[in-house]
Amino acid sequence: MVDSPEQRYLTEIRRAQPDGSVLFCGSNLCVRVSVLKPGVVLATARGEVVDHEDVRAEAALLLECDRELERAGSLMMFADLRQSPRMPSASRERIAQWTRRHQTRLLPSHVLVRSKLLEMALSIITMLVGSGLFKVHTNPQTFLALVKKEAPKLNELPRIPAP
Repeated sequence: MVDSPEQRYLTEIRRAQPDGSVLFCGSNLCVRVSVLKPGVVLATARGEVVDHEDVRAEAALLLECDRELERAGSLMMFADLRQSPRMPSASRERIAQWTRRHQTRLLPSHVLVRSKLLEMALSIITMLVGSGLFKVHTNPQTFLALVKKEAPKLNELPRIPAP
């Protein structure tokens, strides 16, 4: 069986890590995803979607979320976006579409931000999709405490390895 060019490309941007997490990296965006338990995902992002490679990394990330949603039946996301300065409008639209498509199976999720621009982008997504889906946090300790409720053995928020 021959893999399609798209499958080969997704394999190139989806990098399994020794700890069981997965990295999705484009030119300017890198996201580390780990499943804390069935249906509960922790994503840590660095950078933003700037070019086509980043769009493909973002698409692979959403596909990974689709897979976990199918495995578990519902999905709760914890997203550490402190190393992401902003979210371009095309990304907001893709994420809003994905969220709208799966809304009935998404549990309230938590997002940690440092950037006011990113906080505004999440507000826009909330307006497009509906309220109550994302709770935005700015305090890493508060966010970590929420993550620890789902994964008690986690003592610190993961980092993305240097390129």
